[in-house]
Amino acid sequence: MLVVGAGAAGVAAAVAAGRAGARVVLVERYGFLGGLASAAQVGTACGLYLRDPSSSTPRPVAGGFVGEYACRLQRAAGAEPLRLERGLWVLPFPIAVFGSVADALLRECGNITVALHTTVAGAQTEGARVVRVHALAWNQPLSLRPATVVDGSGEGTVAGLAGAAVENGAGDQGPALVFSLEQVESGLTECGLIEVRRELRRAVENGSLPPLCEGLALIPGTNCHGRMDLKLNLPPASPDRPLWQQLTCWEREARALVLRLHRFLVENTATCRRARLASIAPQIGLRSGSRIQGRARLEEEDVLKSRKSALGVARGCWPMERWGNAARPDMAFFDERDYYEIALDCLRPAGLDNLFAAGRCFSAGAAAMTSARVIGTALATGWAAGTAAAFQALGRPLDQALETIRRQMNQ
Repeated sequence: MLVVGAGAAGVAAAVAAGRAGARVVLVERYGFLGGLASAAQVGTACGLYLRDPSSSTPRPVAGGFVGEYACRLQRAAGAEPLRLERGLWVLPFPIAVFGSVADALLRECGNITVALHTTVAGAQTEGARVVRVHALAWNQPLSLRPATVVDGSGEGTVAGLAGAAVENGAGDQGPALVFSLEQVESGLTECGLIEVRRELRRAVENGSLPPLCEGLALIPGTNCHGRMDLKLNLPPASPDRPLWQQLTCWEREARALVLRLHRFLVENTATCRRARLASIAPQIGLRSGSRIQGRARLEEEDVLKSRKSALGVARGCWPMERWGNAARPDMAFFDERDYYEIALDCLRPAGLDNLFAAGRCFSAGAAAMTSARVIGTALATGWAAGTAAAFQALGRPLDQALETIRRQMNQ
């Protein structure tokens, strides 16, 4: 079987299929693992723990692979879960660690072939089945004939190339560009952040910086040892421009603005007077992309009412968090210490029998995906999709896959 994309969802899918006994090929367009967690330097894993304002310790949303990955990431990062406002919990991690944990899990399986620097370029179908996938592996043509496919690309790439109905969600959320400063004044406190925000506001008001600079935000858990990881939030994609063109403009203009911001902070704040620009993320962090139109669909009401399903194969516990043109996201919360479930048919595109989608490209409404797009839920949908695809590839009923996934969630 074939898994496309080695982000959280794709790695989970490949490991699930490998452990189920399937032979797996995992293709990834970058030269490293981790998807946007690595390429966009996300820095925190959300959606692993239930929201709980009253507890001093986090409670995992699920067992199985999601819990396993969280534990391994925590050990490798040497970090503890961090509680934010409203009882939300996140797990901070150094960027290199996320990919190294993924690599270790893939190596342990022994039956997973990883192809980096590989871009999917075409898909052929016969009836309701994907029978061939074409790719370029370091500019060399690669043709694959998978029994089943998991699309963890974040953009519904294989599904779209195979002719499945795909919904364009690029304009649903604004992206962000992450950058890191070092040699920030030690012992940075909220006072230092207030100073940064105050000076940014003044600069926006007098026209020396554009308004979106007020959306600069600290990534939780990163303000220590003289280092500060920041994200510059950008406006959503315009429907009037092709996405490739919009992405090119985002990447170039945002990086140029980061250079201006660094100079401004050095010249205007005591907190960053000696700060050095240590890194800029290789890619803009896209919060939303294209999604399949599935046999079922996760909707806003399912999230807000914490709905469960007899066909549920993944749990989501992060609130709906929509980033638009404002400096801060719009947040919509559901009940504390609760979660919703994503049904298996949300991972199955209408019209294709041997393809499953996971991560940001499973079937969901725009509002629901603002919750389900996070790392914890991507791991869960990836594991479910990989298990179901492996069972199908091995000639085992999907009902058995469903039972297996639901049992593992409760471990």
